[in-house]
Amino acid sequence: MATGAGKTHATLAMYHRWLREDQAMPLVLIDETHHLVIRNGNTRSATAFQHLMQSASLPQPKAPIKLVPLAFQPRRLRVLSDAELYAKWMRQAEEWERTGRDQRRADSTTVHRVRNPLVRKAVLRRSKGRCENPRCRNPEPVGYTDKGDPILEIDHVIEHAKGGRDHGSNTIALCPNCHALKTRGRDRHEFGAFLQGVAQRAHRAAPRSQ
Repeated sequence: MATGAGKTHATLAMYHRWLREDQAMPLVLIDETHHLVIRNGNTRSATAFQHLMQSASLPQPKAPIKLVPLAFQPRRLRVLSDAELYAKWMRQAEEWERTGRDQRRADSTTVHRVRNPLVRKAVLRRSKGRCENPRCRNPEPVGYTDKGDPILEIDHVIEHAKGGRDHGSNTIALCPNCHALKTRGRDRHEFGAFLQGVAQRAHRAAPRSQ
């Protein structure tokens, strides 16, 4: 705290009570003569103050940590075999059961457009029980339901939920494999465009009553 030469002692007197109450806190005043007035009233030169600040009792800055570069060591990752992956995932599934996570329940609510059941019946009859995808590797039915219907998915080429028509020109009968390719396949967009033309041609070629 810098003061004038004649005000130094007055300033010390003003802080005298505070100095008695907190003896642990030092007070250093610098007057115009660049002398230091410390708690006991003695004066020291600025050189002595600098020596005090450089005392060994004060914490000295630590030397910077030297970083030693390490040689690059590439790691080769081992690819697990199918058997190892299966065993790993089954261990995780068993741990899932042990912790009770397999007993959790989740509520779900879905909202969808109501489908016309007559369209499904018409397309199923139009397909004659076979997959309508001309590229299908196995167009014959993979099996039959309890009612005797062939196991086919009656699918909207343009999704019904996105505004697609519930009509024979937008609906096609697909085997489970072709339906999965259209829904989740990597080339589903191109495949869907192809099936759109197939559904429209099948609708136009379907027999009409007179």
